[in-house]
Amino acid sequence: MKWLIGGVVVAMFGVACGGSEGPPVDRVDEAEKDIECSSFTLRFEEFYGFCYEDCLGKLVVSSDGSATAARADYLGQPETTRDFTLTAEELVAVRSALQTGISQPWDAQYGCPDCYDQGRYSLVYESCGQPQTTLVDPEKQPETLQPLFAKLRDLLRANEP
Repeated sequence: MKWLIGGVVVAMFGVACGGSEGPPVDRVDEAEKDIECSSFTLRFEEFYGFCYEDCLGKLVVSSDGSATAARADYLGQPETTRDFTLTAEELVAVRSALQTGISQPWDAQYGCPDCYDQGRYSLVYESCGQPQTTLVDPEKQPETLQPLFAKLRDLLRANEP
């Protein structure tokens, strides 16, 4: 009888203590974070201060391919907008240029945006709740951002409202 009780106690300890090698790992949070961090919003603005009309262009692109283009004669003036969806090829091109663009940390400003008639580009990239922002003199674009600016400007021109 005492061997039977001893065997039951050993079996209970084996079941209660076995099956785990350390604290539980919360893998769901990591998977959700990966999904969240693959989502992004990209806001591009080009502004030319010393001009008469069509001085402001804006483009907002989301990781799902939805986009909005906007134009205004000047800051503070009513904007004309157009919603559209990027083609699969356009979205791949934006993602590729974006990967190059975020390969280096951004300075808050490049060159002297709006110092004279060259205008300025403004870029905001947001992913994982962390915005990254820069202002750029179009004549002093950093090499890593040039492909992204070129692609965003092409998309804005092709989808003007």
